[in-house]
Amino acid sequence: MSPPAKSNDGARGIRVIGAGLGRTGTKSLASALDVLGYRTYHFPLPEHSSAWARYSDGSGTAQDAILTCVDAGYDATCDQPMADVFAEQMAMYPDAKVILTVRDGAAKWAESWKVLMEFVEVQERPFSLWRPLYPTFIQWIPFMRNWKRMRDVMGAHLGLRPGQLIRGWRDEPEGWLEEQYEGHNAAVRKKVPADRLIVFNVKEGWEPICKFLGKDIPDEPFPRVNESKELRRAATTMKVVSYGWIPFLATVGCLSVAAIKSMLGRPQLIG
Repeated sequence: MSPPAKSNDGARGIRVIGAGLGRTGTKSLASALDVLGYRTYHFPLPEHSSAWARYSDGSGTAQDAILTCVDAGYDATCDQPMADVFAEQMAMYPDAKVILTVRDGAAKWAESWKVLMEFVEVQERPFSLWRPLYPTFIQWIPFMRNWKRMRDVMGAHLGLRPGQLIRGWRDEPEGWLEEQYEGHNAAVRKKVPADRLIVFNVKEGWEPICKFLGKDIPDEPFPRVNESKELRRAATTMKVVSYGWIPFLATVGCLSVAAIKSMLGRPQLIG
């Protein structure tokens, strides 16, 4: 294995690691950390997707993928796949504090995770013009393909098969998702020293994380981001875009045929 990569700027680094799985209020946490003065990385940017794809298929390292965020000027992370490599982030930035976001219970998380997976399934669905019809071009976009490869690392730290947490959970028995949630949280609690860790439910608001991070409580409400609504809206938009070009092309085709017939039906003048 190659040695860990190093940032080009020693002054930069991750100060806060969000170790909670996706669907634990990570979007609200990211907004809150931004208010507190951090620059928070919630999901790999398109221009960083290739580094994560390489890490996923073994041709790159977790450290290289993490540094795409650091070298872009971010100093706080959350959501997945960053939460999957919380231990690697801790090794690279030993002074960083860790926030483990949690839901009210494993069942609540599993229910919310399934909403996210509905969106991911729409995004990852391959192009098809026949049974089932899904004429999408989404997976023809390079960074979308990279994101699909990247998702194979989600849950790998739990010993899962590549992509099992994203696509394979439907084949698992009832309660399997809940076990992965509990397993991840237990792994974080075991790995992170108590003085560097806070277990946080976004319902608790500003006080716990401000005290943990040594920040004053802002004079504004704690951010509440309803990501489920955003995900459902995004999935609908993707479906509209995927199918929307068919009636457009059909209309263009009909008009073209009509124009050709009109031209062919005209009497030809011979000079």
